[in-house]
Amino acid sequence: MMIGVFLVLLVTAAGLLYYFSLRRFQYWRDRGIPQLDGSLPIGSMKGIGRELSMNDLLDRVYYRFQKQSPVAGLYFLINPVLLILDLDVVKQVLVKDFNSFHDRGMYVNERDDPMSGHLFSIGGERWRYLRNKLSPTFTSGKIKQMFGTIQEIGDEIQATVEGCMDRGEPLDMKQLCQWFTCDVVGSCAFGIQCGSLKNGGSELLEIGSRVFRQTPPRMLYNIAVSTFPSLSRALRLPLFPLQFRTYFREMVRSTVEHREQHQIERNDFLNLLMQLKNRGRLEPTNEEPTDQEPWTSEQPTDSKRLTLDEVSAQSFVFFFAGFETSSTTLTFALFLLASHPEEQERCRREILDKLATGGVDGHPITYEALKQMTYLDQVIHETLRIYPAVGMLMRVVSKRVHLEAANLTLEKGTKVMIPINAFHHDPELYPEPYSFRPERFTPEAIKERHTHAYLPFGDGPRNCIGMRFGLLEVKFGIVQLLSKLRFTVHPKTTLPLRMAKNSGFLEAEGGIWLSATRL
Repeated sequence: MMIGVFLVLLVTAAGLLYYFSLRRFQYWRDRGIPQLDGSLPIGSMKGIGRELSMNDLLDRVYYRFQKQSPVAGLYFLINPVLLILDLDVVKQVLVKDFNSFHDRGMYVNERDDPMSGHLFSIGGERWRYLRNKLSPTFTSGKIKQMFGTIQEIGDEIQATVEGCMDRGEPLDMKQLCQWFTCDVVGSCAFGIQCGSLKNGGSELLEIGSRVFRQTPPRMLYNIAVSTFPSLSRALRLPLFPLQFRTYFREMVRSTVEHREQHQIERNDFLNLLMQLKNRGRLEPTNEEPTDQEPWTSEQPTDSKRLTLDEVSAQSFVFFFAGFETSSTTLTFALFLLASHPEEQERCRREILDKLATGGVDGHPITYEALKQMTYLDQVIHETLRIYPAVGMLMRVVSKRVHLEAANLTLEKGTKVMIPINAFHHDPELYPEPYSFRPERFTPEAIKERHTHAYLPFGDGPRNCIGMRFGLLEVKFGIVQLLSKLRFTVHPKTTLPLRMAKNSGFLEAEGGIWLSATRL
């Protein structure tokens, strides 16, 4: 008897769950919004990580519905997500109505995974507090203090590349650029000599690579914990593997303790975080107030100190976001220049012209010379347009808001996505979008486009806080190599490039291989 009752209840519950799921997949259609249909168990995400990357999925929605509506719907598992297809609505989300869209909707569980509580993921007042604290550490003056470290590592990538040339080996540019950016960010973040270039890799780089090269099950796990954050926190689910959390937290703790015990100070990011940990604010310097964000002050007005866990989490996001995005951009920039000899020669002429005035402290590349290389800026911007390191932005509605262009009111908690990759390859915004044309980013050309047609770093108060450092790192890497070497595409590179489906960032299947000759 009891078994029969249990079976009836079980079947009833399963039926109700099934009915709820079917109704859930009508969420956008019920509101008059075109949608990519979903089904159990993964919603609209069929093929993700195998046949499709996330960029591929969003591109499919963009080109299917862009002519019909300024927005379209899709489903991550059973969670409805709104995709923005119109640039005016993008501007509303990122800038005009920022107070309704200030959170990214990322999974944060600081109790069980302190590394998840970093600036990129956290929301609400915690985000405002940390952004205000950390913004002064990313001024151009603070970044300039780290430039000497970048110069030293620039000499090492030159030696490593020339060593490969002397052995007659093709250049695995993704690997070389990862070694370079790992060493730069490791030193500028923590004062740690990773030795990736000298040793052909490092433990820190190996751990970082595992974080971003995700299998389809790992990708679905990350989406699931973000879709059901309250349940995931109740189950004490972490975002990152235990080995990674333990390694990184211990590395930061031991470095901080060593510096404090021996009163060591360095011009790096960790030193600035230690000031925020010990004093609650940065020490005054003679730095001129430059490039300040309009929504922050040069120094936070409160003196609340960062905890060691907060220092570890911010160090994590600076390192892993910084080394991977910068190496991706540097790799694709060198590939595009190698594929377009005329643009490479024009870029080289500008570089050699700006370096001809003489260097400082025995190094020909100076911070001031890099700032004068305007064509190189265009090359990097065009690289980021064709190959954006991050192909989409996510926001979650923090308070009820109306999108007039779509005649749609969004309730609190609704997730919204902006398809950067799709906008960057829309032929109506960028004619012949897969052609490499740095002239798209002359001041005149930029003025002719919508202000939000180009979003490699996001926009508004929640744009990329490390943008200046990342651009400087990429720019320096190109100048270091192009000033002495000429690049061509090696036959080992599979053309046309095909992007991997299971990577957290853009990555070419089979790698990008170049040949180089000395000038």
